[in-house]
Amino acid sequence: MTWMEAYKRFWQNAFKMRGRARRKEYWVPVLFNTLISLALGIIFAFVDMALGYGSDILADDQMADVSLTKPSDVANGIWSLILLIPSFTVMARRLQDININGWWALVPHLGGVVTIIGLILGALSLFMLGGAEVSTLLIMAGVAILVAVIVGIVFLVFTILDGKPGPNKYGEDPKKNERYYYNDTYQS
Repeated sequence: MTWMEAYKRFWQNAFKMRGRARRKEYWVPVLFNTLISLALGIIFAFVDMALGYGSDILADDQMADVSLTKPSDVANGIWSLILLIPSFTVMARRLQDININGWWALVPHLGGVVTIIGLILGALSLFMLGGAEVSTLLIMAGVAILVAVIVGIVFLVFTILDGKPGPNKYGEDPKKNERYYYNDTYQS
């Protein structure tokens, strides 16, 4: 499978949770989509400057003109929404290749949202109880960051592991024609 075939398969299977995805089917789209995001960021940074949006975040006059409707923010948001479901489904298929239920792909995709909501609710409850100290909030944020890092490392390892040779409960081995040791014992 070439890199372009892997990227094409990413979009062809964008809404498909069934089956398995090999490492190349996962990592090539990650690379290409990151490069596309960088290119969009660079292009729309020039568009922002041409339209008069400042680039200095810490400038005093920026505080009065904070806007989430800059072209770069809109383009970045649209690209992120376009990638949301396909990136979830390819991770689900990648997890199924190593014999883990694909619904576990929700953890890294929704974990950040749940963490932020938990931190906000925790901070609100501390303030309502009247005993909100900055150190308590920092500890909560530190624990949330630590959990996010650990989850990120675990899922990085999951996406790097080679798939189970032969068929598993999620489908046929996507590398069955490429494994040199693939023989009749794996065929059903």
